[in-house]
Amino acid sequence: MKTREKIIQTALQLFNEKGLSQVGVREIARALDISVGNLSYHFPKKEDIVLELFERIRSTNEGHYAAYFAGPPQLDRFLACFRAIFHNQYRHRGVFMGNDEANRILQSQFGYAAVEQRRRDFMTRIFSELHTAGELSLQADELTFLVSFMTLFGRFWMMEAFVSFRDRPVEEIIDHYLGLLRFQLGLFATETGRRRLAKGGERSA
Repeated sequence: MKTREKIIQTALQLFNEKGLSQVGVREIARALDISVGNLSYHFPKKEDIVLELFERIRSTNEGHYAAYFAGPPQLDRFLACFRAIFHNQYRHRGVFMGNDEANRILQSQFGYAAVEQRRRDFMTRIFSELHTAGELSLQADELTFLVSFMTLFGRFWMMEAFVSFRDRPVEEIIDHYLGLLRFQLGLFATETGRRRLAKGGERSA
């Protein structure tokens, strides 16, 4: 593994263990047994490491959306997509736990407003297509609600999990939040949609 990747993986491990705000470049360098200067050659500032992690989160999530859009609009496929997204978010949970610092980096350097709008556009497209496919029954205001719900849910589920369920196995945590998502979608699902929800998002064998 190249030094740059070792830095990323070690930083992520430390962020996950202690939270973003509790880890600095000196601690990352010490864990790698390299000098701060050597680390700075690859990442001049801690923010550069965090930005790289945010970019990886974004890129992987967009890959999951792309895989979903490549197939038919179905609620079971939507839940499978979000199981994968939840895993990706949880794998990088440490960068979300230093909330003030993470927010500052997201707003000032990551172009988060554009990322957020793109996510809302994805949700609008997904739910509109599920409505057209006869799996959800949505009025215009209900579509708006579901998009806003997904934005809120996607942003805060992991914060609650970190506080309330941090000692549970990751699959158990994701099952819990996927169950909440399944229940919420079930309120707008047609009979066909409810059948899809009943079998959707199960763990891989």
